[in-house]
Amino acid sequence: MPVIDIHTHCAPRPASDPFGVAAAMRGTPVGRNMVTNYRDLPAVSYHEMTDFELQQEVSARAGITHRILSNPFPAETWTAVSSAPTLDIVRFVNDQIAALVDRAANLWGLGTLNPLDRDHIAEGERCMTSLGFKGLLITTSWHGRFIDTEEAFPFWEWAQDRQVPLFIHPPRVPIGNDRQMGQYKLDELVGRPFDTAMALARMILSGLLDRFPRLKIAVAHMGGGLLPVMGRLDFGWRLGCDGMPEHAQIRCARRPSDYLRMLHVDTMGFWAPHVREAVEVFGADRVMLGTDYGPVPIDPREHVEIVTGLAVAERDKQNMLWRNAARFFDLQIP
Repeated sequence: MPVIDIHTHCAPRPASDPFGVAAAMRGTPVGRNMVTNYRDLPAVSYHEMTDFELQQEVSARAGITHRILSNPFPAETWTAVSSAPTLDIVRFVNDQIAALVDRAANLWGLGTLNPLDRDHIAEGERCMTSLGFKGLLITTSWHGRFIDTEEAFPFWEWAQDRQVPLFIHPPRVPIGNDRQMGQYKLDELVGRPFDTAMALARMILSGLLDRFPRLKIAVAHMGGGLLPVMGRLDFGWRLGCDGMPEHAQIRCARRPSDYLRMLHVDTMGFWAPHVREAVEVFGADRVMLGTDYGPVPIDPREHVEIVTGLAVAERDKQNMLWRNAARFFDLQIP
């Protein structure tokens, strides 16, 4: 039986520093890992993130037969600290993923780019054609700017017309990072799901999903922090915005929760009750196995066992383990 993990990351360390970012990204060795402090946000960079062969071995032991590789952080972070042209950095990151995918027959790749810059659309075309990627990973914010604004409209129009599968994932540094998120790993554990919730709420409330209703969107981490606040989005829409300034008015045409039917999510979160909620809200035909293996080096088998342990029909389990991913990303499975 195939098992497809749609959410894995790998980033071999560059042999050189072509963009002059090494000083900003430098870490302190701790055993086999590195502790970094980018923008005063301490984090452990686990050795598994850079060890392609180990990732393949661990995933295979967990019963995962195929993986989709992506790399969410370098393009967005390196372009914030480098004077090199942004597109040069984005192309470098995408070429890295393509080189990894070429190393094994059971892999597919996702490219990345800045959706706020229409000049990046050509790189999106390169990803989907010559690089052979199955979609794009788009961060929920780019250098502190969310992705629902008019600058992103050309990208969303292209992605909709092209029917590009989009995997929405938070950035390394979330919105609000300067609000004591450097403590207790809060930037990773709370800040990133918050960034995702803010981005999705804005995409819904701004009317972006009305403007582009045929987008193919999957969201990491079961939608981040969106589901717990979904009822609040609904009551805000129901009460209306009479008398509020134009920039504060909700613009979506329907109840915000109605737009959830436009989204897919992965299972990453390590908590069976949340996966059960995702299945209840999104449906078993729009939930896909995702582990975040690499930067989160916990045995991917835990995610597989959460899905196989759900009290749902066997066909629903198969859908979540591979059929939904094959359909969403147009994957050819023998």
